[in-house]
Amino acid sequence: MEDPDQTPPAQSLGTESGSTPLPPRKLRPPGEENPESESEDPNAEGGHLYSADGHDLGEAHEVLIDERTGERMFIVGEGEAVHAAEKPPATKEKLSAVLMAVVIHLVIIVALASWYISSPPPPPPQISVSSIANNSESSMENQTMKKVTQRSASTVSSSQPVVSSTAFSNFAVPDTFDANTNLTMVAMSDSDAGFGMSMSGFGDVSNMGAIPAGMQSRCSMSQRMKRLRESGGEDRAEKAVREGLEFITTKQNKDGSFGEEFHAAMTGLALLAYLGHCETPESPKFGDSVVNGALFLMDRALKNDGKLTNGKGGHHEAYEHAIATYALSELYTMTKESGKEIPRLESVLKKSVGIVVDAQTKTGGWPYGFKAEGAEDMSVSGWMIQSLKAAHNTGRNFSGVERALDLATEKYLPAIQDSEGAFKYNPDNAKGKPTLTGAAMLAMQIWKGKDTPQYNKALAYLVKAYANPSPGGNFYAPYYNTQAFFMHEGKEWENYNKIFQPRLLDAQNEDGSWLSKGVGGQGGADAQLMNTAWAILMLEVYYRYLPTTDKVSGLEKR
Repeated sequence: MEDPDQTPPAQSLGTESGSTPLPPRKLRPPGEENPESESEDPNAEGGHLYSADGHDLGEAHEVLIDERTGERMFIVGEGEAVHAAEKPPATKEKLSAVLMAVVIHLVIIVALASWYISSPPPPPPQISVSSIANNSESSMENQTMKKVTQRSASTVSSSQPVVSSTAFSNFAVPDTFDANTNLTMVAMSDSDAGFGMSMSGFGDVSNMGAIPAGMQSRCSMSQRMKRLRESGGEDRAEKAVREGLEFITTKQNKDGSFGEEFHAAMTGLALLAYLGHCETPESPKFGDSVVNGALFLMDRALKNDGKLTNGKGGHHEAYEHAIATYALSELYTMTKESGKEIPRLESVLKKSVGIVVDAQTKTGGWPYGFKAEGAEDMSVSGWMIQSLKAAHNTGRNFSGVERALDLATEKYLPAIQDSEGAFKYNPDNAKGKPTLTGAAMLAMQIWKGKDTPQYNKALAYLVKAYANPSPGGNFYAPYYNTQAFFMHEGKEWENYNKIFQPRLLDAQNEDGSWLSKGVGGQGGADAQLMNTAWAILMLEVYYRYLPTTDKVSGLEKR
């Protein structure tokens, strides 16, 4: 073991070409002052050494004093020492390095700029679905859903809310649905900015072919106003519809539904009111409401074996299912040709439409419930017929739809008309009711039966019963009557519209609603919302052209 106090023995030192052995010398640690020199050696800069010819010799580990000459030497490695020498100037090398770095950075910047400019824009958000297929077409299981944040009615959010869900069957809702795709707005007239506007990619004049022919008039301000004026409507009707839609939007719940009690029915009516003004999932003003309402109904179908109800038993179930099926069918029709159809909506409709078909009795009507047994009811049958015609207009050829409509209009309706032309609530009643006659007339108009003896008798009865039409305290009958007279046209429509429309417009509340909360009649806690939706649909009749009609080109029976 070495003595730490003993001076290390002298070592052989030299250059690469060899050198003469040096006599013993004294070692000093780096940094220790040399008593024989008053200034620091410039060679010791930064702890590195340089040879006389300018080569970097690395870091100095120890300082060695040559006792013969008194010169300082540096040990840079085991057994190797060199004389101190001045460091050569590095100005040229530094300048070259800086220039090279600048050139390299410029090349990188130019390359990145060229790549950015030449890269194609990212593809638009697509509707996609993620599911694990199940062999059973009707298999429906629970799933979780993420709702979009509600935008205010007066502004358009710059964010892109996404609706997502996870499903475990081949009957599922969208995995991703971008509610803000392509919100470029077309030029509008009459200060319509922000209301019912057509977006590029859906329904504007450059892509009107994406909207079924029978629905195109609802999708631009100029067309709406044109049809409104041609059919005897007042200009203020358009403003009333907008304010009504804003009121309805305030009644949407966090889960996407509308109303307080009959959520499926109220959501269906709200969607019909939105769609009647061409407020689709891409609407900058009401798009979130439409998307969330549709997803709520689809979720109800998934969790309720295809039934679109609030999940509670009762007579209301048949109404709720029919209204919601009607709304989803119209939504499907309006989106399928745009290239932005909602994934799995067709599967939902196949199930819900099938329930309507299966619930029809052998005599052609529909009772309360879904078992095709019991006394038929013209009130619920009217909604079932509308839902089937809307399903027919999707063009998907859902099984049994045409047969069910034929049976309803050719067998059931003639059987429940009384001698005066009114239609009965159920076959056992002795007399018909004016409130149901409009529903039966509309059913004949939208499928088969117009200009038949039964139809003409019903028209004569309705004209007499509503010679002085008024909205009243419940809009159930006016909802049907307004459509029936409009579809019939002629002097009957002109006389009805001249009296009824201004009264309906004057009855609107300041908040955009109609009637008051807690009014009597159908709807219970949802009566005001229900009647407001009906009022909007009545005022949209001028340009809406219900998808349940054959009034215009493009809605012929397929």
